[in-house]
Amino acid sequence: MRQLTDETVLAVGRLTLAATELEYLLASIGSGQADGDLAAVFTAPDEPLRAARRCARLASPERSDEFVGLVEAAATYLVQSRTAVRAMWFENGQVSAETFDEISSLILRCRDRLQALLDELDPAPSALPRSQ
Repeated sequence: MRQLTDETVLAVGRLTLAATELEYLLASIGSGQADGDLAAVFTAPDEPLRAARRCARLASPERSDEFVGLVEAAATYLVQSRTAVRAMWFENGQVSAETFDEISSLILRCRDRLQALLDELDPAPSALPRSQ
């Protein structure tokens, strides 16, 4: 791995937090399929996405396509985040802070759209914490 600028290190941190926040939301969606055990879903590798995929397929027919689409977008962005971080370990891994921030932005927009859909499907106040 090459030497990183402070800007790049901070961008990687933002990306890591954004990805983890999205995984937390996915885990909260899927925790109903695991007897409501959010911690069990959230802490198991790749389980937040698997659980959210199962839950999205159970959505009402009029919202199913949108729900599934957002969960699959989340999957894509999570892969992009891991790929970008891992690219730093290669000799030619020229990943800039801007790249990490672009992926972070995609992740957070996806999280916001997914949360908005969940709020529409269940207008009761959400117990999920919202970051600012």
